[in-house]
Amino acid sequence: MRFGFKALLLACGLAIACAGSVRADIASQSTIQIVVPFNPGGSTDPFVRFLAEELQRKLGKPVIVVNKPGAGGIVGTAEVARGPANGSTLLFSSSSFLTGAAYNPKAAYNPVKDFKTISVLGFNEFMIIGSPVAGVNTLDDLFAKNKAGRVVMSTAGVGSSTHFVGQMVSKELGLKPRILHMKSSGEAMLEVIAGRADYYVGSVGSSAPYLKGGRGKAVLYLGEGRRPEFPDVPSAAEKGFPEVEASQWFGFFAPAGMSDADVNMLNRAVSEIMTSGRGKQVVADQSVRFEDWDAKRFQAYMDREFATWQKLYAAGMQ
Repeated sequence: MRFGFKALLLACGLAIACAGSVRADIASQSTIQIVVPFNPGGSTDPFVRFLAEELQRKLGKPVIVVNKPGAGGIVGTAEVARGPANGSTLLFSSSSFLTGAAYNPKAAYNPVKDFKTISVLGFNEFMIIGSPVAGVNTLDDLFAKNKAGRVVMSTAGVGSSTHFVGQMVSKELGLKPRILHMKSSGEAMLEVIAGRADYYVGSVGSSAPYLKGGRGKAVLYLGEGRRPEFPDVPSAAEKGFPEVEASQWFGFFAPAGMSDADVNMLNRAVSEIMTSGRGKQVVADQSVRFEDWDAKRFQAYMDREFATWQKLYAAGMQ
């Protein structure tokens, strides 16, 4: 038997009230704050603002988005980890949630121990973007530069997902670049456009605008098959590297002490939101794919990913 979302929310609140528990939950909060640990206007913005708007409608209370950038996302993330687990403060983040902590083992949070996963809102595959100005228009051009010992890769910053994925992919392809660490994906792409970097490994969504007019050249797609928007860009598997795949993700999290009942309620809400007509349009507009995972499946994915990035860091990174 299926129950409506509002009925489920009411039932959760009544159950706790009847049990005489003094523990606060989402139903008892007057306002919900979603912390984004990055500057406004980034790749997370379209998702989190749409999510906040729809959650506000479903929950019947204000849901506010607050940007708290700093230290590559560590500042805002650590604040949520230390905050109350009553549903008043949640976190919306991306792949650097894991890579930042892997690069800085002494960071003020542990992404696996200090948080519970709620939902993953989308995956956005990576591409290798070459610099036409530097003569990189194909993967073979990049291999030639590498053979000559003068290849340069830009990243969106130390500990960022582009740093980790870039190094992992470079290793798998046999590339040994000198690395330019910038402060954002936009700055990293500008280095490629100017020819100061030969390539950048970035997500389709963040990189696509820079490919217009030939400013950057997509030379390899790191997803399955070919991307519909870029039918001429070969996949890694086509080029003989079937194990080379990488995606950026966007996720919704709560402090570790939050109840499973609230986590599951929010997971169901996100599922309803993202599979709605408007949700599907947001996903399409941002060139991502939504996976309707429950919280446990997302947690298992987080555990595996974090272990992968920890191992990469332990092996040595530039």
